[in-house]
Amino acid sequence: MSRLTFYRKYRSQHFSELVGQEHIVQTLTNAITNNRLSHAYIFSGPRGTGKTSVARIFAKAVNTFATENQCETLDNEICQRITSGVCVDIVEIDAASNTGVDNIRDLNDKVNFAPVECAYKFYIIDEVHMLSTGAFNALLKTLEEPPQHTIFVLATTEPHKIPITIHSRCQHLRFRNLTEQEVKQQLLHVAEKETLTLADDAAAILARNSAGCMRDGLSLLDQMYSFTGDTITSDDVITILGSCSLDRLCDLVLALFSQEPEEALTILTQILKSGINPLQLLKDLMFLTEQVLMVISKNDAFITLQQEHIKRLTEQATLDKTIALLDCLAHIESQTRWFLNPGLLLQIRLINFMNQESTSNTTASPLVSNQNSVSQEVPPQPISPPASQPKTQPAPPPSSKPAKMQFNIPQPATPEPSKPPASEPAQSQPASTVNESTGGMMNHAPQAQETKPPVGELSLTSIQNHWPQFLETVKQAHLGLFTILRSSKVVGFQNNEISITLEQNIQFFIEKLAEETYQSAIKGYLNDVFNASLTLNVGDMKAQAMEMVSAVSDAVKLTNTQEEQTPQPVRMPKRDEEKPINDIVSLFEGTVL
Repeated sequence: MSRLTFYRKYRSQHFSELVGQEHIVQTLTNAITNNRLSHAYIFSGPRGTGKTSVARIFAKAVNTFATENQCETLDNEICQRITSGVCVDIVEIDAASNTGVDNIRDLNDKVNFAPVECAYKFYIIDEVHMLSTGAFNALLKTLEEPPQHTIFVLATTEPHKIPITIHSRCQHLRFRNLTEQEVKQQLLHVAEKETLTLADDAAAILARNSAGCMRDGLSLLDQMYSFTGDTITSDDVITILGSCSLDRLCDLVLALFSQEPEEALTILTQILKSGINPLQLLKDLMFLTEQVLMVISKNDAFITLQQEHIKRLTEQATLDKTIALLDCLAHIESQTRWFLNPGLLLQIRLINFMNQESTSNTTASPLVSNQNSVSQEVPPQPISPPASQPKTQPAPPPSSKPAKMQFNIPQPATPEPSKPPASEPAQSQPASTVNESTGGMMNHAPQAQETKPPVGELSLTSIQNHWPQFLETVKQAHLGLFTILRSSKVVGFQNNEISITLEQNIQFFIEKLAEETYQSAIKGYLNDVFNASLTLNVGDMKAQAMEMVSAVSDAVKLTNTQEEQTPQPVRMPKRDEEKPINDIVSLFEGTVL
């Protein structure tokens, strides 16, 4: 004969035995004592937090308050019958297996009968979100206006699946997850009742792995009891859960913080080869790293491990490293559901994490120093014009706008693209040599800054040659604007106005280009590329669109005119029809065919 498991044997039977749901107890107690009962309640919350247990206790308290004058239920006959599940006035329905309309219609037929042995009939519908839409509609009217002696309690873990029409007719009480300390204290209490020797650190591990669910914690304790007997240690819990010891976890996290990939990979491989559950290992790593974060941020109230276990970790860890490791572990956890080998995923991501950290630490400083030294050694020089120009235009003044990506715009006389910048800064050379070898002045940043056409040399030909580079600049900075201008062609340039045509002359594109925000952005991009204050002639584009519409209209009219000029057979009206037809023709200014 099977015995009662711990989560059934130690199920709360009174309001005073509930753990961690004080706001629910206070609400229901006040409703009973002040006679403010509602006809329907929704109990929602995570699994194993006491929703069905509270519904039964609530039924006991409501039906015994009138006689006992207290909310704390007593061990009278009604309470015992409710506890054993044989009370005919307390009806529990599993909505997961009774989802149809017929089940709710049967409930509606029976709800009008008066209670037999209690003052109130209770209908406790568990997992109510599993009801079908038709079942909810059938329940709606009864739930809105039930008999005075009936109270509904709808328990669910997914309240968002309940129709809003049901929500509006019920009081919604939300259960919360239990804290690790609350679960731990309850496990120690149950162990004391069962005369078990449960180590404090073992109870902490069980509470941590219960995820705020009291039923899960009691089930794990029952499993430990079956495995070890009357004495339960932390090693026994680690063995059952498939995890590794805390010292080994500390060694692994220390290797991660110390940027030792070989050592970390060796420890991680040994742990996985010993049969440890990779998912449990990931959970333990996240917990240990979180504890290190609490120590670094001095949140002593949330530290559950002893200081000596994580003291050596805090010596190597910093706030940035700890947050980065937690972020990496969180990404691994989100990817494990799609990965068939979570152990391999853990190895790959952790080694990747250390490589990224070491790369950022070793390359950031030299790069910055190299940029500073180069910029100090070689000052920027003005752009030299082609050989045919007698004068050299000065470089444009520095702009107050944020720096944008620059592009290499080859001169019209040089058809081949610019070459990549040399590895060393260019020395003082004649202007023509610099232009021929690099296509412009060398930039002293890691990427080359491309040349721009001098202001005085802007012409229709140069703008047409540089227009692809301008479109590339727009593509990098403003994708929406690039979508409109990607098929544009320059057709005119006069008085610092660039006239363009669009391959797809869509009225929406033309209107967007005419907006002030787009005009301002275009003007800034033109200034960045051509070193001049230029604008797009949007008015011409509108006129072009109108001309195109007009051309189509003229073509239609011409076709109609040609058709009209085509000789048609003339039907001569009869003598008695001549006058009415002439009146109609003159009225509508038509002709007789």
